Amino acid sequence: MRHRLRAVISVRVVPRLVLATVVVAVVAVVAACDAGAPPATPPISPGTAVAPREVNIIAKDWQFLPYTVDLVPGETVVFHIVNGGLEIHEVVIGGAAVQDAWERAEAAAADPPPGPTPVVSVPPELAGLRVVVPSGQRIDVEWTVPAVVSAAGSSASGWSVGCHIPGHWAKGMVVPIRFVQPRAAP
Repeated sequence: MRHRLRAVISVRVVPRLVLATVVVAVVAVVAACDAGAPPATPPISPGTAVAPREVNIIAKDWQFLPYTVDLVPGETVVFHIVNGGLEIHEVVIGGAAVQDAWERAEAAAADPPPGPTPVVSVPPELAGLRVVVPSGQRIDVEWTVPAVVSAAGSSASGWSVGCHIPGHWAKGMVVPIRFVQPRAAP
């Protein structure tokens, strides 16, 4: 009888010990993973014509990274635009009127007949900055941000980075541009 009692006691104690060990291990792993809040974005030092600031924009299928592009009015930047997606993408930078113009122009060229790809353009005053990047490619472009961003062009009214290859804008390929002051944290 004594032998059976020990077997019953050990069967009940072992699962509790295993459970306690697992709980302690999970708590330790979770505590190790929680490094606290992410570090603050460092203040931006604006680029100049001699030393442009480098800004990476990655186009993937149906999204851009980073989720917000920070620019200082009047600075010179070099955009490193990488297409990490499976389809051709474009980067169009400008206010709402620029984005709308490219969306209309690209929609008019959607589903062309067989043959060469149609040339798409908009009036110069609505062109903004446009860079077309094939899948798996990187294109670097130097650009000077307008020094005066009008109320119509402020981030509140729609300056953004968008892709207007037919259907891409509708799938969410747009991120806002946030204008910041020199040496200000975004």
